[in-house]
Amino acid sequence: MKSLTLARNAMNLIVAYLPAKTLSYTSYCAAVVKLQNGNRAVLVTEAGASASGINGKIIDHLENTLHVPVFGGAAPTPGQGTWHMNDAEQQALTTLAASVQDGGVWQGAVLKAVVANRAICPSCTYTLQQRGFAVNGAEAVAP
Repeated sequence: MKSLTLARNAMNLIVAYLPAKTLSYTSYCAAVVKLQNGNRAVLVTEAGASASGINGKIIDHLENTLHVPVFGGAAPTPGQGTWHMNDAEQQALTTLAASVQDGGVWQGAVLKAVVANRAICPSCTYTLQQRGFAVNGAEAVAP
């Protein structure tokens, strides 16, 4: 399965799984990475006023349906002015960068695709484009 398709499928499952009210004030990102061993995995992050990080139920649902490892990203920093609705993709990029530097689970991994439940924010669009990604609204794919 292509990475963009896998990211789209993950996001479709998230959108179908969560209540519409939650999706109206919380943003989500599904980032597909190719691991050092050649397998793919999905990193799911969440951001918003009441976001508390991705829980085990959603991760279990995604893993059972997608048949790939799924990891939840770090919970956003709470408090006024420390987040905005499109921070989910920023968290995915930050989580991957920090883990690679620390030799974490993503060591040697290559980001292949990003799909958000709303348009990717301008700063993340810029960052992804600098890495050679084609960004189109809520989706970004590596060359």
